[in-house]
This record gives sequence, structure tokens and C-alpha cells, in this order.
Amino acid sequence: MIDQGQSMDIPRQITTGDPYPLRGLVGFGMNYRMFPASKAWLEAVQTLDFICAVDLFGTDTTKYADIVLPACGSVERSEVRGYPQKYVIYTQPVIEPLGESRSDTDIIFGLAQKLGLDYQNYDATPGSADADLGGFLPNGAPDFGAAFDAAMDWILEPSGLKTAELKKHPGGMPVPDPLPVTFKKYEKNGFPTPSGKMELVSSILEKYSDRPGIDGLPVYSEPKLSPVSTPDIATDYPLVLGTGTRLPMFIHSRTFRLPWTRSLRREAMVDLNPVDASRYGIAQDDLVDLSTPYGSIQVRANVTELAAPGVAHMYHGYPEADANTLMSGDYLDPISGFPGFKASLCAVKKVAPGTAGAQEVTP
Repeated sequence: MIDQGQSMDIPRQITTGDPYPLRGLVGFGMNYRMFPASKAWLEAVQTLDFICAVDLFGTDTTKYADIVLPACGSVERSEVRGYPQKYVIYTQPVIEPLGESRSDTDIIFGLAQKLGLDYQNYDATPGSADADLGGFLPNGAPDFGAAFDAAMDWILEPSGLKTAELKKHPGGMPVPDPLPVTFKKYEKNGFPTPSGKMELVSSILEKYSDRPGIDGLPVYSEPKLSPVSTPDIATDYPLVLGTGTRLPMFIHSRTFRLPWTRSLRREAMVDLNPVDASRYGIAQDDLVDLSTPYGSIQVRANVTELAAPGVAHMYHGYPEADANTLMSGDYLDPISGFPGFKASLCAVKKVAPGTAGAQEVTP
């Protein structure tokens, strides 16, 4: 229903070559630890002929790239930002890009130019794929040297603004002729559904209702792994595991390795409710074995009321204790393809004294 690819499918496509083979990968801010079965994801990607990583700094992922391209920080590049107050600003760099760093858009447009995707091979025939993609550029032909401004002009066209005018106002400016807010658009245009009507039963999903987990109605289905749907597995793995749980001192994984924020939680920890901690004889900061049917890691216990009884929360991204290695790569939502980061089963067991510190253990 969305004109996008699902990156969770990359390992399968690399391995099978279906619907077509993949030979290389260019990733911007790519973090392989964000994927389920993260080790398997990395192993699949490493079979490609070529890997290029674009990032601000070295990461666990850039170690495996053939080429690493340094990206600009926000103070080294221009951006067009729009605000709900009908105000737009074209930011100006505070400093020139350091070293060989370039903005993401410069890298993308430069790559397109090197691939020969310029006006020399451009089909301007109305309705052609090239025209559909590049029609917003000057004179209908992609001039990659001015592509960013041209793209922004196309986006800003309904507002009556141009990037050339915005550059004259470094503090930004109000939209001169903002589009009016319209209500009840459905009375004239209908709804964005095949029938044009509000669908209590999705006519799109009904076409695939013969597939597990897909229904035209928004019915509730238990996760593939849960104490209810798989009680046999829950006998050995009684707790619901949520990975990717947010911690307030981090912005996802972006400030995860800064010394000050990392000092607020130095070690990899699993959050447990006091009821569960008491049941398993676990105290604060005890070393525990966190396991699923797919593997195990050793982490410290954090006993907190913020974890509901029967649920264990594990923050993602620790190189020494990667929680996403505890999942299967094909444990995905049948409609969106999103991983079951909040719906796995696990067990937590106190590690005997004298055992080595937290480490990643493969199944």
C-alpha cells in the first residue's frame, strides 16, 4: 500500500536473487545492529561485491565497508526547513565542510552524474520514467550541479517561494501565499481507497486474506511468539522480550556512544519488574543470562517498576550484548514487514558468581 521497499527483506533477496540479484549497497547512516538477526543480516550483506557506507563517524557498520564516505554535519550544509507557522528557512552553513566530507544530497547527485544519469541519456518524452523522475528540474533535464535547489523549488512551488529568494533572507521568511487549510476534502475527492469510500473492511487487504495474519478487518491477532500462541515455547521462555526500548538519555542510538550519556548506563542491562526479579532470585546489577530460542547474551539486571510484570526490556545497539541477535530475521509483521522487536519470548537466569562479564553468545 506504500510505494516503498522494506529493508528487512534485503538478506532474503541477497541470498535468493529474487526478484533480481543485488550486487552492491550504498548506505547512509546504516546501522546493521538495528536489524533483527543482526549478525545474519551483516553476513548476507558481506557477500555483496561492494559496500559503501556514508556516515559522520566510524561505526560498527563502517568497519565492513569497502569505501566510507564522510558526511557533513548539519552546520556544514544547507537545508530547507518548513514550520507549521507557515515559515520557511534555507539554512546556511556555519563552516565549510571539513576534510573531504560532503552532504548526502551532493553524494547522491554526484553518484547519479557519475552513472551517466544526466541529460545526455535523458528521455524527456512526457510520461517516460526519466520525465516522471526529473521533470521538476530546470528545462525538464536534470542538471545535477543545481539539483538540490531545483528540487527544493519544485517542492516549494505551491508556496510561491524560490530558493534564490530564501537565500536573501538567512533568518527565513513567511510563506507569501500559503495554501488554505481545507476540511472535509473527502466530500469532493473521496478517500484514498480503491472504492473512494471510507472502508471499514479494507478492500486491499481482503485480496490477501488467505495469507496468515492478514484480514480485511482490523482484528487482533496474537504475535507469532507469545504465552498464548506458543505456550509450549513459553514454558522455557516465559517472559515477553521487548528490544529497541528507548532510554531517555539517548536519542535512539545516535548519542549512545558519547561518554557523558553512556555514563548514565555504562553496562548493557535488561529491565525487569521487581515481581519477576524476586521470582528468579535476581537483585539489582546481578549478571544474568538473557536467552531466546535463537541465542543468548549476558547482561546486568536493572530492577524497575517501569517494566511490567512478565515483560523484559532490553536496549538495542550494545556491541558486547546485541539484543537483536536474539531474534529470527523472518519474524516480521505480515502486513508491514516490521520486525517483532516488542513481541518475542525470553528467559532470564542469574549467572553463577565468577562468570566472565557481559559478552555476545551465538546460538
